[in-house]
Amino acid sequence: MIWLTWRQHRIEGMVTLAVLAAGGVFLLITGLNMVNTLQDSGLGACLASHPADSSACGALGTLFLRQYGSIIPFAAALLLAPILLGALVGAPLLAREYEQRTNLLVWMQSVTRTRWLSVKVALVLGAGALVGAALMTMLIRWYAPFDLFVGKFNQIAFDFSGPVLIASTLMALALGLAAGAVTRRTVAAIFLTLALIVGIRILVEFNLRPIYQPQVVVTWPIEKGFNDPAPATVGKEDWNIDSGLLDPQGNRTNGIHCDLPGYTDPVQCGKDEGYRGHYLAYQPADRFWTFQWIETGIYLAISALAVALTFWLVRRRLS
Repeated sequence: MIWLTWRQHRIEGMVTLAVLAAGGVFLLITGLNMVNTLQDSGLGACLASHPADSSACGALGTLFLRQYGSIIPFAAALLLAPILLGALVGAPLLAREYEQRTNLLVWMQSVTRTRWLSVKVALVLGAGALVGAALMTMLIRWYAPFDLFVGKFNQIAFDFSGPVLIASTLMALALGLAAGAVTRRTVAAIFLTLALIVGIRILVEFNLRPIYQPQVVVTWPIEKGFNDPAPATVGKEDWNIDSGLLDPQGNRTNGIHCDLPGYTDPVQCGKDEGYRGHYLAYQPADRFWTFQWIETGIYLAISALAVALTFWLVRRRLS
């Protein structure tokens, strides 16, 4: 069964290795360039002297971020790999078998459905875990210079700075398997997988992640205007989530909406209407690994449910 599964899906495996190799070459070349720039410009020595405050390096840091900041989206594009694996590897794995009815040929050779599916699930999820781990290692090493400036507790670096990337890869593949078992049609399974992955990732990253633990909210009164300095600053390792104003009901808003007649100064109007002041919401840096394991647990739980559904459908449904 292991040899047969490899023969059936070796093309997907080779393409995945090729994509990883191409991404690795890109990350290696650009990463070495960044390291050389850090050393030659003196920025590395400056950051080593001011580990807690990268702004102390001023113009050197600005030039570095201006030179290399534009390549971050290209590296972040590698985070699409788990989604593509789920849609193009996980989804067709069972759906194509059902469409071509090759599963019947295997089952007629005294191979049970459970064994047939177990081998496929073990191989694809094992390979997915290796791909996620390799991608995570490459991205962490590549991102290290940027970590000196902005930390890793942010919406981009968080996704590849810990086990979340491995768990999200497993989830994508597990959802693809389940979609294939549900639809038994390759094209439908691909679209269903994409919809599920994107929907779950949006829900988790933009709605659940910021509130895994209660946000730390700093407030201060409106004194002179919209740019009144905050009484506390957020460090580069903290996750700055949101900032703005609190209206009279305590709701967060980005500006003052003045309904009082005769006012030309919106700040004074805001004070008279009862605006409570400025706010700054963030998650402290010491929660980073707690958030990593919470999100990893969510993705692994979804993966387990998807695999359980797949086994139930394959064993219960008639061919």
